[in-house]
Amino acid sequence: MTPVMELAGPAGAGKTAVLRAIAARDPGVRAGVRVDRVRGLPGVVWHAIALTPALADLLFTDPRWVWPGLRHLGRLRTLPAAIHGRDNGRTRATVLDEGPVFSLARLAVFQRAALGNGWLAREWRSALERAARLLDAVVLLDAPNELLAERIRSRTKSHAIKDGSDRQVFDFLDRYRAAYRDIVSQLAARGHTRVFELDGTATLEQIAREVLGVLEPVAAERRA
Repeated sequence: MTPVMELAGPAGAGKTAVLRAIAARDPGVRAGVRVDRVRGLPGVVWHAIALTPALADLLFTDPRWVWPGLRHLGRLRTLPAAIHGRDNGRTRATVLDEGPVFSLARLAVFQRAALGNGWLAREWRSALERAARLLDAVVLLDAPNELLAERIRSRTKSHAIKDGSDRQVFDFLDRYRAAYRDIVSQLAARGHTRVFELDGTATLEQIAREVLGVLEPVAAERRA
């Protein structure tokens, strides 16, 4: 099996842009994985039924985020099979920009899924364990809040806090940053996932080179 790496970090850190730069630089890297809901329909339906108990917990935290919460819970369940099911041995590695860490962070920030002992918290912890087995490495990208806010506001892509005040944007970024760091520290503690931190203020080409550089020893370990 080829190694799996995720690019993680708060909004504006450049995850998707870096992923595209990596794909352009190294065709041997599979950049991103899309869950095929048509081919994998039986599995999707099964997971949707299994996640029905999540509705009560999601409604209790914030009804506005019921559908996004279910979508991320479902993605956490189906992503491992989507990644390994397409591992044909011809790619050197799989790099994700919206992988398990992304979904775990979303659920932790918006649904407080990492807290308590209810059904949602247990499902979140189970997803964390699956992520620890799936991910060989996580690369944390970050930059000062001022720069992240500028990037969020200047891009055409919509975002929930794009029109917020500096205080609102900074608070949002800080909450996400804390969630990401907590998640990757838990993954690293389980002994399989290696964590790297890169400067998100560097150029895309520089970050892409650095990501490919740290991917080499991870791939070597996987081959060994």
